[in-house]
Amino acid sequence: MTLFGSLHAHYYDQFHQTKDYRAEVEQLRTVFHREGPVHTLLDLGCGTGRHLEVLAAAGYSVVGVDRSSAMAARARARLSAYPAEVVEADLFSVSLGRTFDAAIMMFSLIGYQVTNTRVRSTLDALGRHVRRGGLVLFDVMSAAAVLADPGPQSGVGTFADGDRQMLVAHSTVVNPAEQVIELTLRMWETVDGKVTDQVDEKHVIRYFQPLELALLLKTAGLEYLGSTPLPARPPWARLVWARRT
Repeated sequence: MTLFGSLHAHYYDQFHQTKDYRAEVEQLRTVFHREGPVHTLLDLGCGTGRHLEVLAAAGYSVVGVDRSSAMAARARARLSAYPAEVVEADLFSVSLGRTFDAAIMMFSLIGYQVTNTRVRSTLDALGRHVRRGGLVLFDVMSAAAVLADPGPQSGVGTFADGDRQMLVAHSTVVNPAEQVIELTLRMWETVDGKVTDQVDEKHVIRYFQPLELALLLKTAGLEYLGSTPLPARPPWARLVWARRT
């Protein structure tokens, strides 16, 4: 099943219009100032470039990578006013020929790598793009927060773009036996009341205990430094940061 295809990408920013990107970037910058210096930054899985836009406006030299051509195109357009670069590539195979002061990976992208092997490969991808002593920052779903509020969540949303409309039905179920959250999306796009496109997506996202995460970081040559909750609803996500040793 393809995730984050062209239809999802087209309405992605509307889906997340209540997400406080500026507050999240302020959390990132707090870590940069305390643990840096950070001047150059890579965003792996940059999506439509919302974090990168705020960081570029603050003066950081930024590069984004995303495997979705639709997402990368939107990020490239968003960052056109800045000396920024967006590369369409898979994070596991991309080779930029340089390292950065910091690399970030947001929106629980590490959680999409459900097995330990895939998580380790993702951490390796972060680490190899950062100079020694540089920082990696990413967000994960916190086991304690998820299990404290495990009730299934569902709903329907509507979004519009000119004469095009999107209807989205979503449901979220916590699966403790597999240590994952299962998010199901059904999306219908209509024009003049007629369905012109329809996509189903199932997102399976792992949540983490602190000790297992610290161990996974250590095996990837990364020293766990700290974490803090992200300003999100439900309050499941935490920002984590580590240093390449």
